[in-house]
Amino acid sequence: MISLADSFTLIIDTEYIEEVSVPTQLRYFFTYTITITNPLDQAVNVSAIQLLLTDGDGTVSELNNPFQNNDYLISSQQDFCYSNDIITHSPLSIVQGKIELRLNASELVVITIEPFRLVTPNLLH
Repeated sequence: MISLADSFTLIIDTEYIEEVSVPTQLRYFFTYTITITNPLDQAVNVSAIQLLLTDGDGTVSELNNPFQNNDYLISSQQDFCYSNDIITHSPLSIVQGKIELRLNASELVVITIEPFRLVTPNLLH
């Protein structure tokens, strides 16, 4: 059975920004964009995006949640893009988390963000 959360589409794009990274100081600069597609016939509010970063050394940290005090509306059949940048201490890190969408005052949909990699070019085959 497909849940309501499964009907939403997530696309995640990442990019390593070599020009501002300093590998000799263990500073790796990445950007990422999460695109959410609302397939419903009604608008939904993004009420939270909660992300955890696991750095290459195993350190886990919570990334800033910009939606704590604001809701952002995704109109019916429309996309919403959230972009951010991050500096890691490793050329390979993993990000995962969840997105909370509010359909109305009483209904919350939680979408799982499956683990995705922030990785420097040519590190993995």
